[in-house]
Amino acid sequence: MGVHCPECVEEARRRRPAQRTQFGTPVGSGRPTVTYTVIALCVVMYLLQLASPRLGLGLDVTGALAYAPAYTSDWFPSFEPWRMLTAAVLHSPSSAMHILFNMMALLFVGRVIEPAVGAARYVALLLLSAFGGSVAVLFLTDPLTPTVGASGAVFGLFGALFILSRASGAETGGIVALVAVNMVVSFLVPNISWQGHLGGLVAGALCALVIARAPRGKSRRLWQWAGITGIALVLIALTAVGSTMVAFPV
Repeated sequence: MGVHCPECVEEARRRRPAQRTQFGTPVGSGRPTVTYTVIALCVVMYLLQLASPRLGLGLDVTGALAYAPAYTSDWFPSFEPWRMLTAAVLHSPSSAMHILFNMMALLFVGRVIEPAVGAARYVALLLLSAFGGSVAVLFLTDPLTPTVGASGAVFGLFGALFILSRASGAETGGIVALVAVNMVVSFLVPNISWQGHLGGLVAGALCALVIARAPRGKSRRLWQWAGITGIALVLIALTAVGSTMVAFPV
């Protein structure tokens, strides 16, 4: 019977190259901590939205953080571009189903994507999907209509799941059906921002495309982050252009 030297085994383990997923992330990179954190943040913010009118402190969480195109307009007195992201952690206080659907979708899809692409790239994917949703709202929504919800980020995950599944050779018919049904609902049901859904879907798919198609090798992460940065710069440029095009009703 052979005897293993513990020190030798540990040294061999450290020298062995780490196994990585198809998208360059170490295998077994841990629990989807970012997904759980975002869900917790959205729930806390929702409770604050519900409680703020009842606290009697003059605090309006929804009004302070919701996004409308006017907040990124050259002509509006309050220039608050950060709302393009803060709106993504808010939900309609009058509809529990709004936050319930988004958090369930984030839970199920996020737990698949986060370990596959890694926490840092997953954070970038969420942020740019939410940002992309707000950019679409900027161009396609009434300037004074406020928008809230993580739906842009969620649709970004839908788009990313499709691209990543295609890249890995997995079946994507179910994902296409899921996106199609939800986009139809977005157009047919009143008070749902199809603009935010569409913008998030496109931004998320582009981020996933960069992650999946970056050249393999030691510089793969560099290529991935260069592509992600490029998408962010395009969205910033579109915001700058859109801010000059916002037209207020007379």
